[in-house]
Amino acid sequence: MDAEFWHQRWQTSRIGFHRSRVNQQLQQYWQELAVPDQAEVLVPLCGKSLDMHWLAEQGHRIAGFELSPLAVRDFFADAGFIPQQHRLEHYLCWQAVDFNLFQGDFFQAESLNKRYEAAYDRAALIALPEPVRSLYARLMARLLHPGGHMLLVTVEFAPAQSDTPPFSVSEAEVRRLFEPCFEVTLLGCIEEGMSNPRVASGERTFFNELCFKLVRRQ
Repeated sequence: MDAEFWHQRWQTSRIGFHRSRVNQQLQQYWQELAVPDQAEVLVPLCGKSLDMHWLAEQGHRIAGFELSPLAVRDFFADAGFIPQQHRLEHYLCWQAVDFNLFQGDFFQAESLNKRYEAAYDRAALIALPEPVRSLYARLMARLLHPGGHMLLVTVEFAPAQSDTPPFSVSEAEVRRLFEPCFEVTLLGCIEEGMSNPRVASGERTFFNELCFKLVRRQ
């Protein structure tokens, strides 16, 4: 899952992780986080997600981090925005309206010397191989203010073996990764069942989407 892997996925349009509509559990549970209006929401590995537009419609500013310049370009082009660009530390920053998208390696985010009140992750954790997930969880803890909230969406499926994303990340693993620094609450679970093509084909026995509220410990 090195940088070249993701650049190739975007260059060849193999972006099955991109969704053409806003995530259902984001819409259902975001208000439970009670994130203040105008709070800046951190969105790691954001791609060109439509979820960022929905969050902006709730009154939030968006700080997205994305490796692929194609994804960032498409996000603004699809919205009809003409972004300004400038260099900032390890990133090329694209800015328009309420969106600041930082093109570069998310794991360099601390170089910006900034912490956030809230975060949203639908496709970041499940895109990371197991050895990297603990690094990601610790980084998220450092990037959020004490008391900051995060809405985390993962998928869990069986058999869990997979060579490429998305990876299965269970409730037990979420708690193992995040509970040292966060209070973790399972908010919801969508059991896709036969509506999921991998279940329908017999490749998976089940495929669930889990949604968690994480609160950064003081």
